[in-house]
Amino acid sequence: MKKKLTAIFLCVALVAIAIVGASLAYFTDTESVTNTFTVGNVKIDLIESRFHREGNDNSGDTSIPDPTQTASGMKYVTDGHKAFTDDEIKADAEKYSEYIAERGKNMVPGRNFAKCPYVVNTGSNDAYVRIRVMAPHDYEGSYRGFISAMFCSSATSSGEFQHGANGVNWPVVKENGYTDADGLKYDVLTFTRIEPLKPGAMTEWNVINYVGIGENVTSADIQTAVEKGFIKVSADGTMTVNVLVQADAIQAEGFADAKAAFAAFDAQA
Repeated sequence: MKKKLTAIFLCVALVAIAIVGASLAYFTDTESVTNTFTVGNVKIDLIESRFHREGNDNSGDTSIPDPTQTASGMKYVTDGHKAFTDDEIKADAEKYSEYIAERGKNMVPGRNFAKCPYVVNTGSNDAYVRIRVMAPHDYEGSYRGFISAMFCSSATSSGEFQHGANGVNWPVVKENGYTDADGLKYDVLTFTRIEPLKPGAMTEWNVINYVGIGENVTSADIQTAVEKGFIKVSADGTMTVNVLVQADAIQAEGFADAKAAFAAFDAQA
């Protein structure tokens, strides 16, 4: 009887060991983390207004009011100077098409219309931006011949935009730098912003002040421009000239500066 009991106790002990062993072997735990991120974007609005940032009246259009607000806390516009606010410029831009339809109708030598382009970063990422103004290249060069245009020297002299080889008051100028689908060549004035433009921000300076027809342009000059294809004549005899404004943007992250960023931009075009 004693031997039987011993055998039974041994069996119980072995079973207990087996259970304990099994419990230790299957103690496990699992944790996981899901990394959720948002995808950014680069998006800009190119707007045009009658309003030069500091209210320069050199377009000759006396209907344009002077600014009443005082600049404060801007990086490239001097504190204390009278200046239009971003909101004032944006509000005026909403009506710019009406202005140009009236002011740009039946143009004559010596008449200009205000043309002040700005860029607004409407995306979610910092972006390098540039603005290119293109006018048909005529027999004298568009920026000193038939087309009368004045760029805003403060855009470059303030340090907001890169200046060209002609000095701090000049943008980068490339004659015949663009050719359209009809083979017409344009001179290109390029304004590249040095610092990235933050989301929601607007460029502080307009890059052009006005565009018009030179005051010394003659009927013979106009006829030459028609023959060269730089003035288009419609079936009803209406003559038109195109001045193009284009804005480009590229993400700032991953590039050392604006020059490197737009080298990549142009390489993928």
